[in-house]
Amino acid sequence: MTKNFTKAWKIMGLFSSCIAFSQVGNVGINTPNPGSTMDINGSVAANYGTVNTTPYNLTSTNFYVSYSGTSNAIFNLPAAISGVGNFKGRMYTVKNNTNFTITVNSTAPETINGNTSVSVPANQSVQLINTGLTGANSTWEALTSSTTINTNNITASNGTTLSGDDVKLGGTLSQPTNIDTAGNILSLNGAGKLLVGTNVPPAGAPNAKLIIDNGTTNGALQIKDGTQQLGYVLTSDANGLATWSSTTTTAFANNWTPYSGTLINPFTGNQGGGLPTGISVTIPVKGWYFFRCGITIQSNCNDFGFYISGIGDIWRTYCNVADVQMMSPRDQNRVLYFSTPGTYPILAVKTNAVVPTAFNMGNPSFYLDFVKFQN
Repeated sequence: MTKNFTKAWKIMGLFSSCIAFSQVGNVGINTPNPGSTMDINGSVAANYGTVNTTPYNLTSTNFYVSYSGTSNAIFNLPAAISGVGNFKGRMYTVKNNTNFTITVNSTAPETINGNTSVSVPANQSVQLINTGLTGANSTWEALTSSTTINTNNITASNGTTLSGDDVKLGGTLSQPTNIDTAGNILSLNGAGKLLVGTNVPPAGAPNAKLIIDNGTTNGALQIKDGTQQLGYVLTSDANGLATWSSTTTTAFANNWTPYSGTLINPFTGNQGGGLPTGISVTIPVKGWYFFRCGITIQSNCNDFGFYISGIGDIWRTYCNVADVQMMSPRDQNRVLYFSTPGTYPILAVKTNAVVPTAFNMGNPSFYLDFVKFQN
């Protein structure tokens, strides 16, 4: 009798157990009125693991995996299961505690948010949840935005585009944007060009770095530095520093620059050109210069001149009689253009070997000065 009664209780216990597993309702731990299927009033613990090797295969025993390796790592997600054993809702958190990159791969043809992989940058993390889908469907979803995730292209409002795991410059600038350099240098280097108003370099300036194409509308460039005035032109100094300046020197008589050095008689040497005079002129900037020069020479038939090699004559007189005469005109003017600033020696030339009877005689004595009058 007792033996049979014990068997009956065992059968009832087994039956009770079956009822507990199949009951409908919520389960609470440390709470008498659970509001969810599982309501836990307290802490929850799940598997925490550390990994320092690669590649690493995530399994059913993983929940939170921390990577502390010494190189870029590969983590592989398990293949989805259809039917019995399906692990829809399984979650993994992958934390990258290195300065390297973790690539989390799905099993082909499965995807993560429609892509084959997720890139976890240095010191970032990603949380993944299984959707229960199989095949080429999105089997995993990435939930954490602190990582670089391969998603559809997203154009940011400040003119950047996220393409996969690559953030690129370019896109629609949909709001006012200011770049404050805060004293730092912003530079553009390389063989490319900076184009404004067009994305196709126009013909005519193959070596230009900055191109502004304003079509047929004037006023494409505005530069204000305090030197701008009506009718001024942009002028460069020897270092390429540009300022606005007048095309004409108006204080003409007060800006003459004399020659430098000590004049010697260049006409005691042989005939021909390239005779040294001992003097030179220093041209500060490129442009047109007005030269004036005067000297008295007494000589029989001969031609004398002063010039700057590659630029032009400053003073020249020609023989017109055979006997000894004063060479004239004594005072002469020239207009010369200099494309490059610098110091230019004054050279002399004569047509034969005759040494003049008198060189630099009379009053006033030899003079040579110049002034810039146009850019």
